[in-house]
Amino acid sequence: MKKRTPIIAILNMDITERDGCINAVGRCVMRLNGSSKHMDTNDIRIDVPLRENIGTIEFGSRYGKKLPAGFSYNTFSMSINIEDAKNLDIQNKIIPVYKGEYRGRFLYDFRDWKVGRNKSSKVFISDGISLYLRQTIFNTLTLTVRETNKYDTEEGQRRIAAAHKRAKSMKDQDIILMYEKNCMRYEESASVLYEKLIDAGYNNVYYIVDTSIPAVKRLDEKYKKNLIEKDSDKHLEYFFACKRFVASETIDHALQLRIANKEVLDKINGKGISYVFLQHGVMYMVSLNSKLRTGFKKKRNYKLHRTVVSSEAEAQHFIDMGGMKRDDLYITGLAKYDTSYKHDDADKIIIMPTWRRWESNQAKEDVEQTGYFKMLERMYAAVPDEIKEKVIILPHPLIAELFKNEHTLGNHFLMAESYDEVFRDCKLLITDYSSIAYDAFYRGANVVFDWMDLDECMEHYGEETHLMLNDDNVFGAACRTPDELAKAIQDAYNREQSKEDIERYRQIVEFHDGKNSERIIECLKKDGVI
Repeated sequence: MKKRTPIIAILNMDITERDGCINAVGRCVMRLNGSSKHMDTNDIRIDVPLRENIGTIEFGSRYGKKLPAGFSYNTFSMSINIEDAKNLDIQNKIIPVYKGEYRGRFLYDFRDWKVGRNKSSKVFISDGISLYLRQTIFNTLTLTVRETNKYDTEEGQRRIAAAHKRAKSMKDQDIILMYEKNCMRYEESASVLYEKLIDAGYNNVYYIVDTSIPAVKRLDEKYKKNLIEKDSDKHLEYFFACKRFVASETIDHALQLRIANKEVLDKINGKGISYVFLQHGVMYMVSLNSKLRTGFKKKRNYKLHRTVVSSEAEAQHFIDMGGMKRDDLYITGLAKYDTSYKHDDADKIIIMPTWRRWESNQAKEDVEQTGYFKMLERMYAAVPDEIKEKVIILPHPLIAELFKNEHTLGNHFLMAESYDEVFRDCKLLITDYSSIAYDAFYRGANVVFDWMDLDECMEHYGEETHLMLNDDNVFGAACRTPDELAKAIQDAYNREQSKEDIERYRQIVEFHDGKNSERIIECLKKDGVI
């Protein structure tokens, strides 16, 4: 049967909040691609990827004003209940479904066609949750649902506008900005490299961070002088004035992740930016062709986009699947590994799998019913009883808040301020597909992998996504049954790293001399970033 795709291109719309719903009212042009017939609007419903009938949609007339080639003109009124939407994923494409079978697209703006221009509605706030309709880079209508931040308010938007205006007078200032996840951490590659650059006399390098966190309070005064307080006016001004970003996260983290502000989004996606991605962990794990990893691929509109990698193997991964050229890559090793170590008396068993974004809805309703939680239970159960007291369970940062009141697995959950400090006591890591495996092994810990859900997880990551690790290069036991997992844990806890595992690991992480930061700095000089 020929594929049919309903397309609804919005000409204009007014988006408001009324009666506990987000309401969008406007005009549109419609067509059923793959058919010459005009769409019957009585057969259209609206879904998001993880839920059917997310809201209601009504049209001015059943077939609209018929136009040539199957097009029609119509008016529409769409309504999404805010309470129902609160449990959705962070990003939710609004999908028109025709006759309960054909799934299509809403184009946010007919005039933009396939290219988005960072348009969005007003932000609607309800009990600490922000919701708004926005335009993706491909001009798809999407509902964003996330925790409220200070820039969602009218005051926050005014501060951004004022800083954007002031920054215009700073356009000639020589600024390099560095930061880590959400500008809230000081323990990854960005902070290690920042200190190296300050030591080398680069006084135009600034680090954005919440200065109240313990890691920052312990800093030597010479490193504090170029810190910028997160969410301060200076932070906003320097963000807009800066053209060079060197960070362990994408530029989305340089101000506020998933911010709803056109000036900010234009800055993030704009031309003239030089961006060096230091990585927060080796990315030779889930393949970069995953639909969930597009943020790490090459940004074509940047003046310069470089990525730090740890080996020829990882470099080839970015070339084959990330759209990179060899000149786009710094094959130097991660800066954070220069300061990574394990205590001689380390004896902890750390359980830390990666998060499953597709379980976000279910986790908000009942985290213990998620596949993620059941995997934690399976990993914990596989640990021999005589060493269960050594277990520390570290929920992924994106899900950790939901575990604050969890007691099913005893007192093993740890909400860590510093993963670096916790892993200094790690003797064995149990994980699934997390890049933290490279970090733990680098320090001298053994790693056991639970791959029982491998096929199911790769399907959720997207078509053709696969694990870069396999039975031929994995640096630890890859377990596919509970018995294999229990046996592997018993074995790995009581021995040193094997020669075979070390050889496999060093095919992916080549550098072990503590000079990664020095190599990165030389690359930055060569490219004129510093």
